[in-house]
Amino acid sequence: MVREDTSSSFEEYFWRDIDVNGKVVLDAGTGFGYTTLEIAKRLSTSELKGKIVSVDIDSESFKSARKLLENAGLQNLVTFVKADLSSMPEIGNAQIDVVISTATICAINSYADRVTKALSEFYRVLKEGGQIVLSDECPLPKARFAEEKVAVMRWQLIKAISDLLGDRHINEVEPEDLEFIARLVGFGECRYTIFKGEAITERRMNHFTKKATEMIAKMNDSNLRNAFSDYAKKVVETFKREEGIFVPRYIFHARK
Repeated sequence: MVREDTSSSFEEYFWRDIDVNGKVVLDAGTGFGYTTLEIAKRLSTSELKGKIVSVDIDSESFKSARKLLENAGLQNLVTFVKADLSSMPEIGNAQIDVVISTATICAINSYADRVTKALSEFYRVLKEGGQIVLSDECPLPKARFAEEKVAVMRWQLIKAISDLLGDRHINEVEPEDLEFIARLVGFGECRYTIFKGEAITERRMNHFTKKATEMIAKMNDSNLRNAFSDYAKKVVETFKREEGIFVPRYIFHARK
């Protein structure tokens, strides 16, 4: 059994036994750049510095990440690479010490077997003894408690619109399945824990509203547009009335 109970905070468990001093760290999924920035901060205070390779399939992500790094004076620690995480020929074998990925596994899993391919790539680019730290939301098709209602409504709406538009949407992965895949491609010393979801912030709800509005506008059927717009407003109204928390998150560690 690799699931652990812990009294540690999310951050403490995430960084447990992870040494970035003088290491080459792959941020798998740049996104908004917050994880890249956090790694850079840790490298900047380490004795031997090290460097970051921040990878994303969408080069637009690099703009916000560069801005965050420049504001912190840490841009020299990072190299950005546009690549699909399931196929990274730009990165050679055994070049990376630590692979870190946050809120990205679910996006990779929008394509069949891509998580297996991505973990195979993580294994390939890692040096012997290298580590992976992966974090994402657990699947939650239905709210178990009232405080999870807004988070589930939010994801159900986005996924439903994506399906109607013919777009692929994120598919969360159970940590037990992630462990199976990790062991399948060669990783060992697997362990994970699950944390209660954090509070939903107004900033995150504003991001949801913006994204939902943009997606709804692409729908050709006016009746569908109106129905989904009404439901999006219902999500926001529920949040204002009841607030809520995100679904549980896991942190997964393994070693090559």
